[in-house]
Amino acid sequence: MQERIHILMSGYFFGNLTDGEKLELKDHLESNPDEQKIFEDYRLLWKESGLQIAIKPIDVEDDLIKTKLRLFLKKFDYLQFFQRVAAVLLLAVLFSSVYIYFYNGTDFTDRNGHPAVVQEISTIYGMRTKFQLSDGTMVHLNSGSKLIFPDEFEDKARKVELIGEAFFDVSPNPSKPFIVRTSAINVRVLGTSFNLQAYPGTNKVSTTLVHGKVVLEREMDGISKQVAELKPSDRAVYKTEEKAINVSVEEDLDKFTAWKDGKLVFFNDPIEDVAEKLGNWYNVTVKIYNQELKRYRFTATFTDEPIEQVLDLLSKSSPIQYRIRKAKRLADNSYSTREIIFN
Repeated sequence: MQERIHILMSGYFFGNLTDGEKLELKDHLESNPDEQKIFEDYRLLWKESGLQIAIKPIDVEDDLIKTKLRLFLKKFDYLQFFQRVAAVLLLAVLFSSVYIYFYNGTDFTDRNGHPAVVQEISTIYGMRTKFQLSDGTMVHLNSGSKLIFPDEFEDKARKVELIGEAFFDVSPNPSKPFIVRTSAINVRVLGTSFNLQAYPGTNKVSTTLVHGKVVLEREMDGISKQVAELKPSDRAVYKTEEKAINVSVEEDLDKFTAWKDGKLVFFNDPIEDVAEKLGNWYNVTVKIYNQELKRYRFTATFTDEPIEQVLDLLSKSSPIQYRIRKAKRLADNSYSTREIIFN
């Protein structure tokens, strides 16, 4: 059913729906307020994307990029391609944004030491995506996240930058380490699987290792200093303000990695962690007014349930009382996020 709705949404934006399909989509959205809100967000993104193209055409100076774009245009008929993979279209075009450009201010270089062509993939809150880098590394990018990486890795190392959260399944290459840079620490690996969370404004960076080995480093004055080395099932939390790190062994890694499989997992989580996960998962702002809730721990697994159902189930196992404030239209015609108030 969900794939069918994705196809209808795609057809709507490209103007390919029959009257019957338009009615089907309209009826579904009217009976599903959460998806109606998501659809309106997509409509705004689609409109803004069209305006940007009309007002400021892309002007790419690099011959390599021009060549790649020409090859892409020759290989695909846009409408036919988008219609065949409507669900992927929504994921790639609406759920996330992809940019190709020269990224200044970093040391991304190609094999010849020249400034590299750099790509940026970002996801809006409430959505996730999956893609493969040029070296074969698989990346799952969580909602509200961004990965910046070169089109071609240099000879000495494979460097990427992360803002937000991602799960990496790194392709082994002993002669070329894979380095993920965040605002606070770097993660250096050769070939392994791990989750890395570095959302802005949270004052922490957490790394959870599934298998292999990773080294956490801090850069000071251009010099990297090792701060920890993790083994499988280790989780390191680096506090950016205190510049302190805590490493623990976790019994259940699903609570940190299941998001990539479409599952929202709580395992003995305090209410602050529950609020953070709900905020990222459903694109809401959660405010905790009932301090009594800090005495409770929450364990549950959800898959595709609307947030109202999640909140109802959580309230059955704790004294959670909640109310939902609807999103409001702002002056620029965008919408604020909904607010969940825990009383």
